[in-house]
Amino acid sequence: MGTLCQSAELMQDARRRGYAVPAYDTFNYETTRMVFNAAEAARTPVIIMYYADYYMPMQTFADMVKDLGRRSAVPFALHLDHSPDFDTCLQAIKTGFTSVMIDASKLPFEDNIKATREVVRAAHAMGIDVEGELGMVGREEAVNRGLFTQPEEAARFVEATGIDTLAVAIGNSHGVYIDEPELDIPLLQSIHEATDAPLVLHGTSMIPVDQLKEAVRHGITKTNIATEYLMEYANVMVNLCQDKPRTIMQLLHGAHQPVTDFIAAKMAILNPDQIAIF
Repeated sequence: MGTLCQSAELMQDARRRGYAVPAYDTFNYETTRMVFNAAEAARTPVIIMYYADYYMPMQTFADMVKDLGRRSAVPFALHLDHSPDFDTCLQAIKTGFTSVMIDASKLPFEDNIKATREVVRAAHAMGIDVEGELGMVGREEAVNRGLFTQPEEAARFVEATGIDTLAVAIGNSHGVYIDEPELDIPLLQSIHEATDAPLVLHGTSMIPVDQLKEAVRHGITKTNIATEYLMEYANVMVNLCQDKPRTIMQLLHGAHQPVTDFIAAKMAILNPDQIAIF
């Protein structure tokens, strides 16, 4: 039986033992079930994330994840991804999420601190973890090194806000990469040494395997992913339709195992030294 956990609890264990927890934005029952089944196959905890602009009502999503999670065999957490404001975070807290992300990274440094600290105060009063972001992780645009997270600012940001986990910008980008990803591993190592907060890598889709393993070995304890597996899901469905027309039920059934296997293989990368997690 799966256990609902705090995200930071899962990530602190990952930091101590040298692996990373996969975190997936899921968008319906099928994608959520795939991710849980993949986590069981990879024998890893998993964090299921609700994207703030998602069309499914937050309460419906939370109920679905908790039901599937408790029927799984893995520890799991329920996380709000990329909340733009305090009110959305508060809604997730009231709904029963175990962690929330407030993304104020587009604001000036001091304003980011202020907005993030406000969420931390409310969340911690309810026993809920908070993820903040420092630096700028773009979306389908050229990576701007001038917006990378800096170690000294990271340490100050964590201390000033009280966040539990920190999303960093080290060459990662959301969505489809314009250029070949090139993570700044030495910078990541410096950030890791500057703060005890578990570090999060957004935009994990399509990052080369060797870079992803090095990121885990140098401090990344959670990786966010959506684009890559959703593209694989779409490709599998298109291929299923090549030989003959199929109903939506046939497509859902036919795509489940191939996409689950794809996700599980990606999850295994996050345990580069193949430790026994549980």
